[in-house]
Amino acid sequence: MVRLHDLLVDCAEGVLENQDAETGALPPGHNGPWDDPETPVRNTGHWAITFLECYDHTGEQRFRDAAENAISYLRSEDARPHGQTFHHRQSGEKDRCNGLVGQAWSIEALTVAATRLERPELIELAEAVFLAHPFDDYLCAWNPVEIDGTVKPVDMTFNHQLWFAAAGGLLAKHPESGDEVNRQVRRYLDALEANLNVYENGLVYHPFKPDFDVRKYGTIFLEGVKAGTAHTMILGVLRGMLGGDDGDEEETEGWAYKSVGYHSFNLYAFALLKEAYPEHPFWRCSKFQRTLEYATDEAYVDALDGNPYGYPYNCSGIEMAYVLEVFGHDVASEQRRWLERQFARTYDAEAKGMTRNNPDPTTLTARLYEATRVPDLEFELEDQAMAGK
Repeated sequence: MVRLHDLLVDCAEGVLENQDAETGALPPGHNGPWDDPETPVRNTGHWAITFLECYDHTGEQRFRDAAENAISYLRSEDARPHGQTFHHRQSGEKDRCNGLVGQAWSIEALTVAATRLERPELIELAEAVFLAHPFDDYLCAWNPVEIDGTVKPVDMTFNHQLWFAAAGGLLAKHPESGDEVNRQVRRYLDALEANLNVYENGLVYHPFKPDFDVRKYGTIFLEGVKAGTAHTMILGVLRGMLGGDDGDEEETEGWAYKSVGYHSFNLYAFALLKEAYPEHPFWRCSKFQRTLEYATDEAYVDALDGNPYGYPYNCSGIEMAYVLEVFGHDVASEQRRWLERQFARTYDAEAKGMTRNNPDPTTLTARLYEATRVPDLEFELEDQAMAGK
């Protein structure tokens, strides 16, 4: 048996020696199965949150110092080379900001650190980056902003929009945050029932595809024209009108297959928003309730096995443990089962990291930060994980 937060401490100890002594940066990965070369920004933000949890858990100053150093890196010119958004990706074929989701992770790290370290000046930076992203009050969606300040077309990946809203919800809860962040996130939630698209079984659809609305789809198309990507937008509009898809959850290609691997990642962001806005009526709508029902169905558990976007990348077991904490009742036993599923597949006790059965151990180990919001549960580690095999 092992306690979850003791395991976090072990993993944090294992990575401390890899933190750059001068910059505070932690080693980058390559975005799991997407294989996008990344800068240290993403993993450094994740580790800052884990270090702060380890400091609270142990009282050891070395973890607080490591968190401070990580935050110093996020505030550096290297992390924001043009003083605009955070530089997440080094891929020559994709944006360098990693859409909205890269910025969400950095805003999340700054906001958590501002609270834990009692450094309200970090909120000023997080808020500046958040509000640099244009928000369409009718579409209720944000535009990504490239690291040089160039505004990109609306981000058409649903989890990117959702996670940016979740980061905004964390930010809005801080007393130093202004009213505009809160206004935008509330407006996003007000439209979320119409903007959330789910399969019949409750699985969240991977692309951002609102219920058909002429004005909304007109906005999406016009942004594509301005960006020179209208040819891809046309297909999106047609799918929005006709309800088309290019795969199902049984296949190894297509949106449904990706959607399975990202379902818990979406629900984790929903849980962050639920804690920030617990009384919002969205949580009672039938469409959202179906997403929760699917997550507790054995069909989902079965569909996750072998999916490269699930346990090997999105830490589905950890994410579901947090989702159950927020949306469930008396669920400790099921949370343990989800943690056991995750760690049996990916954890190596000898290596002190998530180094098994995944293409990007550096990133997956950094994503242990998601467990900082899960109670310090005791659970079983399989012999294979304990032996580091």
